[in-house]
Amino acid sequence: MVRILKLLLVTALAAVLVVGLTTNACCDGVDGNGDVPNGDAPNGDEPNGNPNDGELDLISGFGIIIDCDDYSGQRFQDGDPAPDFRFEDAAGQTFSLSDFRGKSVMLKFWATWCGYCILELPYVQQVYDDWQGGEVVILTIDIGERADKVNDLLNELGFSLPVLLDIEAEVAAQYRVSSMPRTFFIDKEGLIRYIKFGAFQSAKEIEDILNQLIAL
Repeated sequence: MVRILKLLLVTALAAVLVVGLTTNACCDGVDGNGDVPNGDAPNGDEPNGNPNDGELDLISGFGIIIDCDDYSGQRFQDGDPAPDFRFEDAAGQTFSLSDFRGKSVMLKFWATWCGYCILELPYVQQVYDDWQGGEVVILTIDIGERADKVNDLLNELGFSLPVLLDIEAEVAAQYRVSSMPRTFFIDKEGLIRYIKFGAFQSAKEIEDILNQLIAL
């Protein structure tokens, strides 16, 4: 926990510095023209709280620019096909989303400079430890960073999560990700069923969604 708090302090200071130098964020966490939650959560409940809570914008100060105008009129709906992709992970292995057809997939977008992402990582790691090898595949995608940066963080925290590297933010653009953390829940047929905006507050929150996802 101490290591995580130190990392949060560093990322918070970096965010303050960059925001101070940047006058305009790319997008709000949820905007009228971009991606939105697919209506209801899998159990029919509306997502709790402000969907912008616990979420950081991808802004030009971090060297990542995703133009929200590109998303105008394009929203993921419940049952839309999840865009396929192929990338290397931080360990040098190659993955495609389609490799996991027949299993439910949790797909989380994050970065090492994102304080909210770091805060929820222990919950994601816990779920990964408990669920790996079963009906659910848990993948995380780091946006805009190289393997050494990601591996340094994982080693420091003692985490073993699979991390795919989206160095040019190509997959993020496919999924219309304008802020982080953002997590997609994809069913066994490769269809998007739910999108979580912002950070998870517990491992149970993730597991509740996964239990509903695998029941579809």
